Amino acid sequence: MIYVFILTKKITNRGFLYAPLCPIYGFGALIIIISLKWLYDLNMWYSPVLIFILGFILTSTLEYITSVLIELIFHMSFWDYSERILNINGRVCLRNSTLFAILVVVVIYLLNPLFTYLVDIIPDTLKYILFSILIILFVLDTILSTIKHINISKAILKLSNLKLEFDNKKESISNELINKKNLLSEKLLNKINNLKKKYPLVLIKIKNNKAKMKIEEFLNKINQLKGE
Repeated sequence: MIYVFILTKKITNRGFLYAPLCPIYGFGALIIIISLKWLYDLNMWYSPVLIFILGFILTSTLEYITSVLIELIFHMSFWDYSERILNINGRVCLRNSTLFAILVVVVIYLLNPLFTYLVDIIPDTLKYILFSILIILFVLDTILSTIKHINISKAILKLSNLKLEFDNKKESISNELINKKNLLSEKLLNKINNLKKKYPLVLIKIKNNKAKMKIEEFLNKINQLKGE
């Protein structure tokens, strides 16, 4: 979030949750630390090189799997690297994977030792209390955020079907289509607009169509339909 703020000069919650947290980075860091700590402990001259290479592979795999799962569950893609060189299905690309690999080295050699030291100086009782509070808040936030995104994804799926139906029936709109007009409520469109602000590069997966549509283009199509 700090990195995005530096680039855009805007404070934006880039994470999946209501709280200003990005779980994929946290879980990614844990996977990296657990998987590669043995190389750090080995403390050989080639350890940083191997950590960079393995970090590249691990973070790329995590990003790819996460992208697939998000698309399957929410009918959306929250990032797309199709226009970048050496990408795989737009889900991972050389530039981002390289940056993540550099970040892996920073996490292993700088951030993890620092956080380990800070956690160790916290008294055990306070540590367990803080952990319990944070994990409860995290689980509640995850549940509520998942429900919110599933509701939005269901609406987007229905709207994409509505768009397809509209495209196929330009001259005469069916009664079924007219009955679906309540889907085009301001409340729903505001939610999707908020999604666009948070994830401006999000792509909408249109049912029965392998192609994906930029969220801005999707909203324009739906607003055109609303005007009919």
